[in-house]
Amino acid sequence: MAGLFASCAGVRHLEDGEKWLFKQEVKGIDKASESEVLDLITLKPNVRFPILGPVGAALYEKGEDNFDTAKLNSKKSKALLKIDHKIAKRDSAGKSTDKLQLKRQRVTDRYDAKLENGNFRMKTGSPLSVYDSLTVEAIRERINSYLINVEGFRSSSVTVEKTEKNRKVFLTYLINEGPRNFIDSLIVRTGDEKITSLLQQNQRSSFLDQGAYYDRRNIDKERGRIDVLLKNNGYFGFNKRYIEFQVLEDPPKTDLWMSTIINKPIDKDFHQSYRLDSIFVNTNGNSPILSSDDYYGIKYNFGTFNYSAKALDARLRFKPGDLYNQRNIENTQRQLLNMDLFRFVNINIDTMRVPGKLVTNLFTAPLQKYQLTQEAGVNVTEGPPGPFYNLTFKNRNIFKGSEIFTLTGFVGIDGVSTASDQRNTFRSVRYGGNTSLVFPRFLTPFNSRNLNKSTFNPRTRVSLGYSFVDRESEYVRRNLNGVLSYSWQNLDNTKNFTFNLADVSLIDTDIVTDSEFNKLLEGLLLQGNTLAFSFNQSFVSSSSFNASYNFDYGNSERPSTFIRFFVETGGTIYDLVGRGLLENNELENYQFYKVQFDYRRHIPLEGKKAVALRLNTGIADPYSGNNALPYEKYFFTGGSSSNRAWNPRRLGPGTSFPYLLDDTGENVLENGELVPNRTGADSYLFEQPGEVLLELNAEYRAKISGLFDWAFFIDAGNIWRLRENETPAAGEVVRVSPGAKFELDDFYNEIAIGAGIGLRLDLSFLVFRLDVGHKIKDPRFPKGERWQRLFTRPNQTIYNIGVGYAF
Repeated sequence: MAGLFASCAGVRHLEDGEKWLFKQEVKGIDKASESEVLDLITLKPNVRFPILGPVGAALYEKGEDNFDTAKLNSKKSKALLKIDHKIAKRDSAGKSTDKLQLKRQRVTDRYDAKLENGNFRMKTGSPLSVYDSLTVEAIRERINSYLINVEGFRSSSVTVEKTEKNRKVFLTYLINEGPRNFIDSLIVRTGDEKITSLLQQNQRSSFLDQGAYYDRRNIDKERGRIDVLLKNNGYFGFNKRYIEFQVLEDPPKTDLWMSTIINKPIDKDFHQSYRLDSIFVNTNGNSPILSSDDYYGIKYNFGTFNYSAKALDARLRFKPGDLYNQRNIENTQRQLLNMDLFRFVNINIDTMRVPGKLVTNLFTAPLQKYQLTQEAGVNVTEGPPGPFYNLTFKNRNIFKGSEIFTLTGFVGIDGVSTASDQRNTFRSVRYGGNTSLVFPRFLTPFNSRNLNKSTFNPRTRVSLGYSFVDRESEYVRRNLNGVLSYSWQNLDNTKNFTFNLADVSLIDTDIVTDSEFNKLLEGLLLQGNTLAFSFNQSFVSSSSFNASYNFDYGNSERPSTFIRFFVETGGTIYDLVGRGLLENNELENYQFYKVQFDYRRHIPLEGKKAVALRLNTGIADPYSGNNALPYEKYFFTGGSSSNRAWNPRRLGPGTSFPYLLDDTGENVLENGELVPNRTGADSYLFEQPGEVLLELNAEYRAKISGLFDWAFFIDAGNIWRLRENETPAAGEVVRVSPGAKFELDDFYNEIAIGAGIGLRLDLSFLVFRLDVGHKIKDPRFPKGERWQRLFTRPNQTIYNIGVGYAF
């Protein structure tokens, strides 16, 4: 009955004589690229959902029924007529009409976009897939042409089987690939010994291999490879037009003879290889040259702003006497633009001034020296939305060393859950400021010119900041922080590295004495949990290294990967200078190490579907006498970007759970035993910091229609402590049970599992996300009871709102 309803939901939108393309499939693909073939099929069935049917088509058709193009065209004409009257009036008065002309164009573009894209329902939905025999025949021919000309199946054939039922069409594309041509021999003809030698030296990177199947895409890739290879080895005037491929065959045999030919220029007997002669760097834009500097054989010309030649030298990827290298030219442009000092960077190559050599001119123009930006908005966290405001002042080239000085101030109000009771929300006020000085090179006590020139986008950053946070019912926290860091990238920006040589904080926390939060810390301390030490007045110092590898993560065409590795060591300086000054000032200090590894994999599937996977794990071990970490260094799990079946930062640690307390804060006893509070409304009150983290996530993503996508996800993981909760002295309140400690031989039995579905509104530049997670396995329960029956207990379903994908 549900299937019948879903089918009728699509058919009822058909006009007279139309048929609905209900289902289609492709059969017979063996060696050919299935994804490429599927992309050639432009007529696809609508996405259908059980009971609901083709939701996207229904939305579109409903929107189209209410879309009045005549009314919209009338509005457009009236709006333009009104502007035309104003233009005519100003024109007759001899006044400029430039602004009105621009306004007229904007109005025209806005109405044209509405006429083309339709109303909101039409943009959100998708048109009904109406069967068209001419389109199907064109697709059949397109697939066959692709198999023959691109993949080398010279004897392939494609037929289409069609069946109909109740105005619904079922299509099957039947593919017979036949034998596939392969490359039997490869010949290279250049007529130039130098080019032949260069190609032979780089043969391993060729896209054409003897014995491989014929694939025209590899020929196109090989043409591009040779073009880039020659341009990166001095051949300035070379281009793809000189590259020719000849393919000989002897049907019905499947072996091919392929020749790669490098044709000579029309006006020469050989291709000229060039070296760089003089190099001029002009930073004055349209201003006259006011000063110059020579640095390592390169002439720097300055206008109003006098930059550091040493800093600019660190960004250049070539020098006089080098072979012309297009890659180095392009990377130099990127390096200079990354300095955030110039509006543009143009590089002009002159082949006429010095015969047989190249004169290189770099032209730039400075960005404005002073820049003031502001940002205002609303934060949505765990409670009511709260406003924020940021103000940033930037001074470029402040000390004439190409450095950038930035001063930032911020203020915000958030609605957040209390750390001791997620049911209660309150106002959290935060404000502060940060000042930083960024140098576009590595600043070191030794000569680092070669180091700067061998890395991409090197930076040294010195910053000092202050932040104030007032969580009105819990604590007030002040943080004075200073950082000295180095950052750099690789050439294609897939690898980013940051080394914080020194990250120092002076933290002052005032806890509300009679707050539930303070009682929680004191109770946990009685059980050996040292979390309370994280809120003492403290001095925190650390050094860290962060490396991220982004191999086109999120690519919709092919599998992609993101990897992040982070390592941090804290308090090492105390081993060198001691703790006397800190102890005399009653400052808590910490020694710890922290390691974290984050791996993500995105696998696109046919039909705008994808699978995303994630592994996030880490350990943070405090090894000083207090056995504590700074609060910000702990791991937390649960929430919209973690395990979505638990509230933010509330999962774990391990199998530990709270005990039930009465209204006076004392333990509730039954038959002399403490009563567990695993499922009550107050069972997930507290934030749960841990020192060992494991998160596993899998998500299936698919399109509903238009702007809307949906997802099914499974999240697993937990956090643990490295030391077990202790039993407090007799008569003291026992807040949490044992079970928090990480045990290598049993941790896998303590992994929490949640699953759910999600809805996404994808605006291309921004994704809004609603995820509904449901607890499947809860490690708080005894073994044998951890797998949960669905929808059987309180707090089992959690709603998450987020911006962007979870991972």
